Amino acid sequence: MERITRTGAAGGAGFLGGLLLEKGLESLAGVEFVDGVMAVAGSAISAAHVNRDLIEAASRNIRHKFDKEPEKITKEEWKEYKEEYPKSAEYLEKALGI
Repeated sequence: MERITRTGAAGGAGFLGGLLLEKGLESLAGVEFVDGVMAVAGSAISAAHVNRDLIEAASRNIRHKFDKEPEKITKEEWKEYKEEYPKSAEYLEKALGI
């Protein structure tokens, strides 16, 4: 329960920070961004930062299993990983927005 609370709080703070940054840049530079892009990015980055221990553990699992960096695995390898570690894969998909 504590992890959910921390993730929600960090995601909310990241959303507000991204929204403030977006509005500030729009007003200062006169550049128009798609509404909410920086807010969503801030939320995702903050939530991932709070839960980086889970992301690091999943990355270690992928490196150990396939002997390569996580971003270099193929779709077939990802499917294999999902079958072996369904909870970890589900969390990564949610955290990374896959």
